[in-house]
Amino acid sequence: MPLTSALNSLSLRLRSFAAAILTLLIFIPFTAITLEAAFNDSLSQSMLQQLKVQNLMLISEFEFEHNQASMPEQLINDQFNLPDSGLYGFIVTNDAVVWKSLSALNWQQLPVLNAPAVGTDHFIEDLALQNTYFVYAYTAEFDNDGSYQSVSFFILQDKAVFNTEKDKFATILFEWLGFIALLLLVLLLVSLNAALLPINRLNQQIKKAERGQLKRLDQQYPPELEKLKRSINHLLDSEEQQRARYKNSLSDLAHSLKTPLAVLSGSQGLPFEAKEPIQQIDSLIKRQLKRAVIGSYAGWEQAIEIKPIVLKLTNAMSKVYADKALELNTEKVEPSACFQGDITDLMELLGNVLDNACKAANNTVSIECAVTENWLSLSIADDGPGIPADKRQILLERGMRLDSYTEGQGIGMAVVADLVSAYQGQLAISTSALGGALISLKFPIRQV
Repeated sequence: MPLTSALNSLSLRLRSFAAAILTLLIFIPFTAITLEAAFNDSLSQSMLQQLKVQNLMLISEFEFEHNQASMPEQLINDQFNLPDSGLYGFIVTNDAVVWKSLSALNWQQLPVLNAPAVGTDHFIEDLALQNTYFVYAYTAEFDNDGSYQSVSFFILQDKAVFNTEKDKFATILFEWLGFIALLLLVLLLVSLNAALLPINRLNQQIKKAERGQLKRLDQQYPPELEKLKRSINHLLDSEEQQRARYKNSLSDLAHSLKTPLAVLSGSQGLPFEAKEPIQQIDSLIKRQLKRAVIGSYAGWEQAIEIKPIVLKLTNAMSKVYADKALELNTEKVEPSACFQGDITDLMELLGNVLDNACKAANNTVSIECAVTENWLSLSIADDGPGIPADKRQILLERGMRLDSYTEGQGIGMAVVADLVSAYQGQLAISTSALGGALISLKFPIRQV
């Protein structure tokens, strides 16, 4: 299973390139072995034909004179006449060597050679003596004073020249096959990139759609990808229509409930005990409507730059809490940091947390934002009284508030918790370096 998982994670380019290399690793050696074997066989057959011709020459020169074997002192082929030339001839009759060529003059010991039957020959490709030799032998019958006597002719050819030619061919063969393999890999990479270009273009358009830069995929693709493009466009259209229906329906629902609640809460003679439940119902409806909206998040959202939103919110908070003359520090907000989601959700997230921090702060509120590895980290710290560890969870519960946050319905941080959960993020409350509360938010960054 781990091997299968690793293979499934490989890109198409890497898979194709690996398959091509594997094919070449199998094809090139087998091709080299086949060609080398064919060349060696052809060279051996050529050598056999040459030795047959040399053997026929010896047969044509041989005769019996007065019951003695007779051969010319000098043969037509000079290689038989030069000592240690590499070509050697022997004539055997009655199991005795009756003649040897001048080229074998320095041989101290004659080889033991098995003669074939009369009228037949044999060819040996590897005879190991002081060197390695090709051997061709043929036995014929000659008239010797009225009787026929069998005579065997042996031709030995040193394989040194043959091995040199074979090694030279192997070297040239592997050099050319290596060059061809390299050329094939280059051509494969070029053709592979050309073949995957439509997929790369499709991938780029999908990334733009995820960032909100495109509503639909609009480029032309090969027939194999057109069906995928249509499916993605259908998904984009359906998702946009569904989100629009959600927002419209929920907006209608909010308006239809808002008026009856307002009338009810403003009714004369409404018991005091009923006002708080009505307010709780109003808060509950707002929260549940918000949860329904964020539940429709599908991931096809534009990446929102965070710093402009932070500056807009801090400017608003400076006006709202002008009487406190707060110092709102945004220096540690990275300009390149982006939130992958809905801008309304981002505004509500930061707005709720920043509003609570400004309420609690004495003099300073610090906002930090950074991108680390695959996470977007947001933190808002204040120098207020802080939140006791045993009370931090209460702040996230529905309709609850702490004494530090004396205004509002207590729904703000609960909505923040719901939004963080909807975006698969993390929310933590701790003590800041300023002495007050530290609200930390983390959101995973989708790789697109």
